[in-house]
Amino acid sequence: MAKPQSVIDIGSNTIHLLVGRVRDGAVLPINSERLSARLGTGVDKTGRIEEARLRVALETVELFVRVAALYGAPSPVIVATSAVRDAENGADLVGAIRALTELDVRLLSGEEEASLGFKGAMSAVGTSGRGPVMVVDLGGGSGQLVVGDGSARRPKLEISLPLGTNRITERYLAHDPPKLKELEAAKAGVGEMLPAWRLPPQTEVVAVGGSARALYSLRSQEFTAEQLDAVMREMVRQPSSVLAREHGLNPVRARVLPAAAVTLAAILERYTLPRLCMARGGLREGVLLTLADGGKV
Repeated sequence: MAKPQSVIDIGSNTIHLLVGRVRDGAVLPINSERLSARLGTGVDKTGRIEEARLRVALETVELFVRVAALYGAPSPVIVATSAVRDAENGADLVGAIRALTELDVRLLSGEEEASLGFKGAMSAVGTSGRGPVMVVDLGGGSGQLVVGDGSARRPKLEISLPLGTNRITERYLAHDPPKLKELEAAKAGVGEMLPAWRLPPQTEVVAVGGSARALYSLRSQEFTAEQLDAVMREMVRQPSSVLAREHGLNPVRARVLPAAAVTLAAILERYTLPRLCMARGGLREGVLLTLADGGKV
């Protein structure tokens, strides 16, 4: 049996550990852990990660390295995305992790993040008989859109945009619950950032990431643009604390859910696509698949 591999993903909202094995082109999870460090909070305005959050991130990475070892995994691959990539003091965290664990942190470009997310999503949803697929990976600081032929797992179009749920919330959604005019402004702002791609009408949309999963806890189904608009109208009527309590969500995640709903609705409308579904694979699974193929991240 293949030896387990592990990856630590330092995201803008959450730090994740995934330990798993790859079998027949799919990732079989052995253990996963996560901690909400919210490194991206305020980065859009100040350009820096708060010092207290840097300390939390460092302690979390050290713990996750030890947890991975308990499951027989070699030293984990550590990747970081938008918050660390964009912050002026992101290098401080990278250096501190190297000093503490003797492991390097791989700062992924937006394009690398998009490609790995597409690979992981396709492994999760299956590719047999699939035509064009757009994977939307919503993080806290950025969002990746990748279009490819699902049956070949090969991206044809990809872009990384500053439309993560933290950024959209900080830029547009000052109130909790958000006001309808704020949601409308956010939706328009997202629409203006999207590339002028012409996608076939049969293109499937697959959303990945923590915010996408949280949205699906509200409705266990595919989403149309109209259903996403209905969810947004519901969010206008109740603060995130109520949303979190009623649906068993992390309060931090509940606070950025309106941004996720707005962004996904804008994407469906911009490309005139009927609906989207959610996949539980993404960046971390893409890293493990790449390692299993003998590649480097």
